Amino acid sequence: MTQNIQSVVDELLADLAYSKGLTTTDLPSAIISSSLDQMRFLVSLEDRLDVMIELGDEMPFDLNTRESFLRSVEKLVASAT
Repeated sequence: MTQNIQSVVDELLADLAYSKGLTTTDLPSAIISSSLDQMRFLVSLEDRLDVMIELGDEMPFDLNTRESFLRSVEKLVASAT
């Protein structure tokens, strides 16, 4: 499942980057720069992985690096299953 999550995350980041005129190599913090971007990512993630993710008041994404972002997404998805 981790490989699947990584592929989905890469695709979703690429889609968001493209829609904002950015490159796929930009940091997640540049690609997901607003709460609306985070919600778009989250909804797309739920749709692609067929999971329902419950969130608190804050988005749990670590946007510092791609690796930390992927780890935070994996943790989020694991808590949903």
